[in-house]
Formats: sequence, C-alpha cells, structure tokens
Amino acid sequence: MKTKSLMIAGVLSMIGAAAFAQTNPVAQVHQDNAQIRQDVKQVHQDTRQIQRDNAVIAAKQTQVAAGQQQLQAERGERNALARAEHADVKKGDLAGAQQLDQARRAEQQNIKVEKQAIKHDEKVIAHRTADKHVEQVARHEAKVERHADKVKRDHDAAKI
Repeated sequence: MKTKSLMIAGVLSMIGAAAFAQTNPVAQVHQDNAQIRQDVKQVHQDTRQIQRDNAVIAAKQTQVAAGQQQLQAERGERNALARAEHADVKKGDLAGAQQLDQARRAEQQNIKVEKQAIKHDEKVIAHRTADKHVEQVARHEAKVERHADKVKRDHDAAKI
C-alpha cells in the first residue's frame, strides 16, 4: 500500500511538474512581451523628447543669430553717433556733442543688454544640448540592455 501511494504521488508530482513547466515558460513569454511593449513605448517617448530638444535648440540658435545681427546694427549706430559727436566737438558745437554723447551712451546701454540676452540664450542652448546628450547616452545604454535581454529571452525560448 505504501509503495502504491508513493508511486501515485510520484506520478502525480511528475504530471504536475510537467504541467507547471509548460505554463511557466508561456507566462514568462507573455511577461517578456509585455516588457518589450513597455520598452518600445519608452523608446518612442525618448525619441519625441529628443526631437523637442532639437527644436528648442534650433529656435534658441535662431534667436542668438538674430540677436547678434541686432547687436552689430546697434554697434554701427553707436559708432556713427560717436563720429558725429567727434565732428561736433571739432566744430565747437558742445551742446550738439553733449546730445550725441547721451544718445551714444543710451545706445551703449542697449548693446550691453543685448549682449547679456545673447549670453543667456547661449547658456540655455548649452544646457539643452548637454541634457539631450545625456538622454541620448541613456537611450543607447537602454538599447544595449534591451538587446542583451532579447538575446537572453531568445536563448531561453530556444530551450523550451
């Protein structure tokens, strides 16, 4: 009797183990597929974020270029005012020279403000570029990790 019950228990455990072995890898495959879908969604989100960063960087670079052109124009105006002031001083027109001096000083202040804005925009571009680079490196590392996981899953699936 003991032998029969031990044999029956052994047979049932083998049947149970076989059934468990069949369902476990299938569940693992489903879990792996769900993880793959999640990874794909994350890759798409990262790609969109990088594209947004590229757009912001391009817009800021355009702003910097326009600011530099405006700065050059303002410097030209300042230099013209300085030449006119110098000509008035040569003629002896001190009142006209004083007015031109005030205009030149105001123009110089505008140039200073514009230079500060350009420097700020350049810093923003540098930070965005650094952030984008960090995201790209992280994305590449994740890609390598996903590839390693895929190879392992394929290897494990081949064993089933």
